Amino acid sequence: MIRQLNRDEQDRLHHRYRESDLFRHWSPLLCRMEWEMQEVDMVTLWCEAEKILQQLRQTQDNRDEMIPYIMKRLLSDFRTIQDENGVSNLRTPEQAERSAVSVMCIVLTSLINAVESGHEDEHFENEPMCVAIVGPLRSHPHFKFLMDTFFSRKMGNDGKKVVIKPSDPMMLQAVIDDMDDEARKEMETMKGTILQHTQGLKALFGDYWQHWEQLCSKVCLDFELIGKLKDVNPRHNEWGINQKMICNIIGLFITTLQVSVSINNVSKAISEKRLNSYLSNHADYSGSDSALSKTDHKKIEQMLV
Repeated sequence: MIRQLNRDEQDRLHHRYRESDLFRHWSPLLCRMEWEMQEVDMVTLWCEAEKILQQLRQTQDNRDEMIPYIMKRLLSDFRTIQDENGVSNLRTPEQAERSAVSVMCIVLTSLINAVESGHEDEHFENEPMCVAIVGPLRSHPHFKFLMDTFFSRKMGNDGKKVVIKPSDPMMLQAVIDDMDDEARKEMETMKGTILQHTQGLKALFGDYWQHWEQLCSKVCLDFELIGKLKDVNPRHNEWGINQKMICNIIGLFITTLQVSVSINNVSKAISEKRLNSYLSNHADYSGSDSALSKTDHKKIEQMLV
């Protein structure tokens, strides 16, 4: 199932993509599809493409082998759209297929965009993934329409020649480069807040503190995770953000990297209140001690690999 983004989420995500030449080039076509074909809104489509790119980025080897699985799951997910009010709407197989193809076209052009000018005829690292996408979609009418329209657009709305700066989506820096100032501020502010409230762990973690800082950066780059971090949980906690979730992430960090620290000492280092249960029960998906879903948990685990 695909969850339709609400207006606030769409606005926040738009700030994350505004500096992307590729997003700006795709926008008129995706907007046209939304108006003429009643397609899912362009920011939601782009968000789904970003999730796939993130999954591929976190896969260490044989990324191309992930493509068939991703495409099959995407097709199934687009059969149902959950609107802003939480109501699930079943779509026709044709509608789901069109949306899935649209997302994979965004993924494809993102992967191709890693090629530097003048090196178009050379083999590049993302090529196996591109081949895996094009293979089953090559003869699909919507794929042909999107690719033909995308590559035939030579002039921008300003009448100038379209120039798309090369950027490799398999590199984390590419995500930051696509952000505008507001999105970067959101990310840096949340990261700074987390590090401020967990500063007491620096002495306990020793050399692992650098890894903790890196994990905080990756978590705050993730649109879904940073959205959850803004929720004040528990209510009226002294941090003013999702303290439970941060404790869960600390617990997962300690477990995954096998950091030799006492949970009791960790709790004392970050708060006067006893936070042991949040730190220990980070995988308590059905209970009250964890603010992480199973998907969140797996995603953060992959960030630590």
